[in-house]
Amino acid sequence: MPRFITNTKWYGWSAPETELRQTKKRLVFLVKINWVISIACGLIPTGVTRHNWVSFAATAALVALAAEIIGVIRFYRAKEHMYQREFEAIDHFIRLPCLLHMLLALVAVIAAIVSCVQNWTGWLDALLLVFLLGTGVCSFLVYKLYRALPTFEMKQPE
Repeated sequence: MPRFITNTKWYGWSAPETELRQTKKRLVFLVKINWVISIACGLIPTGVTRHNWVSFAATAALVALAAEIIGVIRFYRAKEHMYQREFEAIDHFIRLPCLLHMLLALVAVIAAIVSCVQNWTGWLDALLLVFLLGTGVCSFLVYKLYRALPTFEMKQPE
């Protein structure tokens, strides 16, 4: 049974409308680029992608990226103000998956470096390293842009 919401305050982002719209578009662009890079990482035929730690970390990073995409889409479609539960859901669906994706991308990069040192198979290994770093950087930029937005809390208008 749904709980009755006793908090009548509204939450949202207090940036100017043009800045908020620009940030939303930038976040959508970054997650699109991140998704394309992540798919390309899986399609590159190299020995590094067959390394257990690289494949585990990259696959887990895809799950975090999917949650990040959901958060960005919810943020893109969000109204100007909302109840606390909706606001916190959007906030958590962007911040936590971004951090998790960055961490898992870092694990994948470290494992890929180890795999390259053990068994170098060519220039595609270096390309994969660059792409894995790129996915982490995209999530970092999403996190940084979202965190830069000021938020507000106000009483519900009557």
